[in-house]
Order: sequence, then C-alpha cells, then structure tokens
Amino acid sequence: MQSSAPIAKSAKADRPRPISPKFAGEMLNVVSDIMSVGHLDAVLERIASTVAELFSMRALVIAVLDPAEQLFRVRVTYGYDKERGKKIRKFTYTHERLRLDLEEKYRIADDVYLVRPEPGQIIKGEEPFYIRLDRISIPRTDPSVWHELDYIRFVVRSRDGEPIGFLEVNESENDRIPDAETIEAMRVFSGLAAVAIENATMFQRQVEIAQRLRFLSDIISHDINNCNQAVTSYVQMALGSKGLSSKVGTYLERASSSAWGISEIIQRANKLMKIEEEGAKNLGPIELGEILRESIAEVQRNNADASVKFDLKLGDRRYFVLGNELADEIFTNILENAVDYDPHDDVSVEISVGVFTVEPRRYWCVSIADNGIGIPDSKKNIVFGRFQETTDRPPGSGLGLSIVRAIVDAYHGIVWVEDRVPGDPSKGSIFRVALPMVSGK
Repeated sequence: MQSSAPIAKSAKADRPRPISPKFAGEMLNVVSDIMSVGHLDAVLERIASTVAELFSMRALVIAVLDPAEQLFRVRVTYGYDKERGKKIRKFTYTHERLRLDLEEKYRIADDVYLVRPEPGQIIKGEEPFYIRLDRISIPRTDPSVWHELDYIRFVVRSRDGEPIGFLEVNESENDRIPDAETIEAMRVFSGLAAVAIENATMFQRQVEIAQRLRFLSDIISHDINNCNQAVTSYVQMALGSKGLSSKVGTYLERASSSAWGISEIIQRANKLMKIEEEGAKNLGPIELGEILRESIAEVQRNNADASVKFDLKLGDRRYFVLGNELADEIFTNILENAVDYDPHDDVSVEISVGVFTVEPRRYWCVSIADNGIGIPDSKKNIVFGRFQETTDRPPGSGLGLSIVRAIVDAYHGIVWVEDRVPGDPSKGSIFRVALPMVSGK
C-alpha cells in the first residue's frame, strides 16, 4: 500500500496546530447542539451533518462500538443515496479490522489516519463506500488530490482512552486532501463528538433499562395481578362453602389475606414506577396544611374501626412548598406506618410544621411523631431503602417508605427519622420531611 500523504510525518506533525478563528468560532456555535443528550442515532446524525457542512465533506460514515458483541457498527451515513446508505449501515468492523487502518504509516495526527490504497486495490464487499467505482483504478499523479480509494479515519475514544467508534470521511467537496489546519480542526471536533457519543450511549442505555422496567411493570400490573385476583375469588368462594372445618377455614383466611397483600404490593410497585418516571414533573407551589388534612382523612377512612387520633398543629398560617399531585403519598404512607406499627389500643400521632435550614436553602419541615415500636439506630439510615427486609413487618410494607423517599428526592427535599425520646427507640419515632419553601400563589 502507498503511504504518501500531503502532511509529512515528523515530530512536528504530532504537535497540535492552532485552530483558525473561522473553525473555532463555527465549532463553538454547534458544540451545544451536538452535546444535547438524546437518542444515539439522532446525536450521530447531528455530528455527521455538522462535519460535512463545517469542513466541506461530501460523504462520511460514523461507526460506534457495540459493547455486547465488541463490534464497531456503522450507525450513520452522510452523502449516500438511500439504498447505498442502507447497505453501508449493515457493515460491522472487528477490533482487528480497525487496527489494519491504524498502522503507523497512515497516521497524520493523533488518532487521525489517512488510508491510501494502491489504485485498483479494493477490499471485496466494501464497494458501497465508493461513489465513483469507475475511478478506483485511475493512477495517482498528485498526492494532494483525493483519490476514490482514499479515506480519513478519526478514532473516537472514551474518557478512559478506549476506542468507542470512528468517523470516516470518504469524499471531500473539492476532491482534495484537507490541509493541516482543517485536519487539526476536525481532530478537535472528533474529540468533542466523542464526549457527545459517550453521553448519548449512556443515555440510551438508561432509556433501554427504563423500557425493560416498564415492560416488567406491565407484566406485574396486568398478568400477575389478574392471576392474583382469580386466586382471591376462588379463596372467597371456598370460604363461603358449607361444612368447612375450623382448621381449613383458618388456612383459607390466611391465603385470602396474603392474596390481598400481593395486590397491595402490586399497587405500590406500580406507584413507585410512576414516581420514578414522573416525580419531578409539573412541580409548583402546594400548601402543606391542605395536603396533611387530606392525608389524615384518608388514613382515618382506612382505619375506621380503630381508635386513632391525629393532633395536627398548624397555627394560623399557610406553608407553601415545591411539589405536585404526588405529595399526599408522602404523608399518607408515613401516617399509615404510624398507625400500623403502634401496639397500643389507642393510637395517637402528633403532626407539626416548622422551619428547617440548610444554607442557603430554607425548608418547611413536617414532623410526624408516633408512639409505635420505634426504629433502632442500626436501621435509621436504611429504613427508606426499597428492598429492606424486616422480621416484624408484613411483606411489602417497606415499599411505602421507598415511595416517600422517591417523591421527596424528586422534590429536592430531605427525609429522615429520629427517636421520639432521644436515645430510646422503643418509645416511638419522629419522621421529618423537609421540602423547599416557595412563595404562595
């Protein structure tokens, strides 16, 4: 293969050249566009069109590493007709194939390689990359003129320095090899593109994870819930049968209770998924007094047969915080726990609102003090964890506090738990929820 190039390889060739004001200014105008996080292919298309327009390139492709298969897949083409572009996007490159183009004799700058096969020398199967096949056998006469077989490959690397893709220019607008200034500007731009590609790849990975979670959520909320409802119906029918022994009746009652518990877990899991997806949407001023009254009323309805007293101390003012329609879930879950884990016949819960400050931000802090079984110090830091298991609580009850944490986090608030009597967890707990203050409507 011919290794001639318009840029001589030397120690000086490796030194970064200053970028002309023209390229620097135009690159600054497009950096924010390519850096906007989005679907990987959309980001790649913006990068391809920017390179073509900014540096006057007629045809190029971008390939990105598929980490699962360790292959570089062509994801985007520019300057090719629809059918040819479709064929090119089927191409994959192994690491070994990429190394063939990264030989030292082709290098014209850091991570930039000008590959110039001999006239007529073409790799079988790569014909779609060449727009004018009738010119592949024409001899070279001037090294500054772009030959049909020539291409420039810019290696795109991750933050760790590993190759995650490449940008390959296959045709220039003026049919000439770019000068040193243009090559250096393109090299700098490919470095910026590397950051955009890596960010878009991570973003797409998160989108795919969210889609899988949504799929699993649909299975839980529909298929599993339908099966559970059928079980519940059959158990109720069995309980209504005549001649049941006391022992069988007890087992059926426990089965029915467990089935209803499964339904509750499914509802809470769906709610948690919704909060993860929508918790920070449509945030605006909400009034804590109204939210607390609604939550208290709901918990009282749910425990109509129990002796439950809520002492709500609000004073004569209103407390506006940042939130949305999910806010009542915070206090309903904490109040339900206060009732469920209080062993006394008469349940009493005190609720108050005060100022809490973490400079420079000020919060309204809701304190909910119960007389329940308490939370030992070893579990205070993990009680809001999603999958914490306890021996003294029914299955799935921990999801309630996970919902609390998810919503509070979405509101940029703080939630924690303390002993009602300092140093004695057995005397109950105080749950504190601090939410950022905002002005009222």
